[in-house]
Amino acid sequence: MKFYNREKEIEMFGKIHKDFRIAVVGRRRIGKTRLVEHFFKGENVTFFVSAEKAEKEIISDWAREHKELHLPSVDTFKEFFEFVFFHLKEKVIFIDEIQNFLKVNKSFIYDLQRLIDKYKPKLIVSGSLISVMKKIIENYKSPLYGRFDFIINLKELDFRTASLIFKDFNLDFEKAIIFYSVFGGIPKYYELLEKVDRFDLENFILESFVRYPMPLNEEVKTMLKEEFGKEHKTFFSILSSISQGKNRHSEIAGYLGRKETEITKYLSLLKEDFELIRRELPIIGSKRGVYDIKNNIVRFWFENIWRNNELLETGQEKRVVELVKKDIDKYISHGFERLILNLVSSGDINLSVTLSEIGRQWGNFAGEKGKNSYEIDLVGLNEKTREILFGECKWQDKVNALEIAKALNEKTKYVDWNNESRKEYLAIFAKSFSKRAKEFEGKKVYCFDLKDIEKLLHKKI
Repeated sequence: MKFYNREKEIEMFGKIHKDFRIAVVGRRRIGKTRLVEHFFKGENVTFFVSAEKAEKEIISDWAREHKELHLPSVDTFKEFFEFVFFHLKEKVIFIDEIQNFLKVNKSFIYDLQRLIDKYKPKLIVSGSLISVMKKIIENYKSPLYGRFDFIINLKELDFRTASLIFKDFNLDFEKAIIFYSVFGGIPKYYELLEKVDRFDLENFILESFVRYPMPLNEEVKTMLKEEFGKEHKTFFSILSSISQGKNRHSEIAGYLGRKETEITKYLSLLKEDFELIRRELPIIGSKRGVYDIKNNIVRFWFENIWRNNELLETGQEKRVVELVKKDIDKYISHGFERLILNLVSSGDINLSVTLSEIGRQWGNFAGEKGKNSYEIDLVGLNEKTREILFGECKWQDKVNALEIAKALNEKTKYVDWNNESRKEYLAIFAKSFSKRAKEFEGKKVYCFDLKDIEKLLHKKI
């Protein structure tokens, strides 16, 4: 697959000076190695650190891989890199998965600090375990603290890029949304599209996660266990709770059968150290936040696969296939809501009204029995002009915009914000419309179907 995106990172690489130290942090499959080798092609020497091998064996592997460099046959990392930093001064030395040194020879991190200070090599390191890399690179107590000129936190590809990949493969825009809702913007999974002759998206998902050997089921599980370490069961339970809609602090504690104070540190670690969850507040009013899983593939895995793990363990594959098929549309519907929120926030979906804050809105009201809460998929505000936009997302075909506008307009009455002086707008996002609307009760209505959204994104590209 051709190289997509990463313009900001490539621009930064282009500005670096003669001697530099760079750390690239990002989860597995995110494209760290490909980014470095794409930009420094022919200039770099890559040394991958395996956690499963002994120090001497790793060095021997490096020497065999790079026979043309006549690397030494030594016993320790310290001796090896002393040679490399001195004799390969003109090369960019790329240490891939540096955190694995901690499993092979923990003390080498101290040796590496002294070697960096002594030789000042052109050095790039990468790592996949977010929390461990923060301790190695960003913690002031670490011997490598302050040794790197730049730290790149490599994120997933945005949806605009993902949709372009699908277009290049002659796959339709609706499939791009479904694929992105499940796999996120992890480049490695898009490379798999090249290897499929006749792409059946539902079958692709089931083959990846449910049907034996279900490679991505094991991959996600292994990645998370490695990240969380010995307390992975507690973290798994918290993420399971969030994925099932029990996403308030008190609800998560109840799901685990523990006191709220006992899970505070775990929520903090998931948010700050592992960067897997976020705490979301309604854009107006209440400070009672909810937690959400940030990463699409992790969210999908917990919501659809991990919750059915016992069935998979007992060989009930067909039953899990039925359950995933049954729930997939509901999952994609929520993914569509999150995607639209991101596209409006980033300006990829441009509205004539200028919004300074964008988010979701929910709350309680004194309503009729059995109906005392509301949710609005998207709310945008402009504090200066007192303009407010209310948006509804429908992962459905042939939507009647007037009917949706009427229901949405009812919910706007529960939102307490500049009630006497605000100017309101409505926005409806759907797969397709049977009937559009330009206005409802004097309020401008924006209607976007998948064709409209695709046109906006590819025009911007």
